[in-house]
Amino acid sequence: MTKPIPENAVWLITGCSSGLGQSLSTLLEQSKKYRVVATARRLSALSYLPSGPKVLKLELDVTSQASISAAVAAAVEKFGRIDVLVNNAGYGLMGDAEGTPDAAARQIMDTNFWGAVDMTKAVLPVFRDVNPAGEGGVVVMVSSMGGFIGFPGSTYYHASKFAMEGFTESVSKEMFPEWNIRFLILEPGGVKTGYASGIRYSERHPAYLDPKGPTNQLIAYIQTPGVQDAWGDAGLVVKALVKVVASNDIPFRLPMGSDAWGLMKAEIQGIDKELDKWKSVSESSSGREQMESVNFLEK
Repeated sequence: MTKPIPENAVWLITGCSSGLGQSLSTLLEQSKKYRVVATARRLSALSYLPSGPKVLKLELDVTSQASISAAVAAAVEKFGRIDVLVNNAGYGLMGDAEGTPDAAARQIMDTNFWGAVDMTKAVLPVFRDVNPAGEGGVVVMVSSMGGFIGFPGSTYYHASKFAMEGFTESVSKEMFPEWNIRFLILEPGGVKTGYASGIRYSERHPAYLDPKGPTNQLIAYIQTPGVQDAWGDAGLVVKALVKVVASNDIPFRLPMGSDAWGLMKAEIQGIDKELDKWKSVSESSSGREQMESVNFLEK
């Protein structure tokens, strides 16, 4: 039997200088019941958040093991526990896979993927061994519909989010039920935050410069004035997130926005159709007993 997070739960959030991190930390602080550990690479970026006994503002670089360890230790020292970890730190990178320098590709993996992995590994022992037995905690991975579907022009961003989701799916199944440690992958579509304006653009490969190319069409869409007017409201996204995390019914994946839900649903239907089409070929290499031998892996 899972237990919901306490009414005065301690939320540790990465990437709070802007976007969903800023909206979430502001909402939690305004609730006056939750305790908030808001983090950013520069402490000055958290000046929007009032100081108080239920707020701890910390500098945190998720690409630094020393910085992660210090932040987790400071949160436990201040509040005695952590109940929710929100791995939100990250950024977007657009360009052609062939034209993106290796250094830029590795950097986004270090932040978006390894940052979330290292934060999770640092907080899991708090959920299991510091919090009262059986109270556990919740890990929220802020992914994207781009962690489930790949679009042109963001190869390494998608790689970082796909990797995050694969890690989460596996590590979530390593947890013992009595620990009460749960995972939620948040998969927003377009949200009215500073994300789009903060996207980094890599060098372009000359073979992909034709305006009719898929990457250029997506870049043109993102840069079209007013296009974000139809995107989701960040305040509504974080309100929904808090409500779900505080409940006793936490989904593993939570798309946010009609674009995320619709495109992910279409992707699943397409995969299902392709699986059915190629079923006979897939099963031609082994007998039914192979599937029967791994039935224990089915949900």
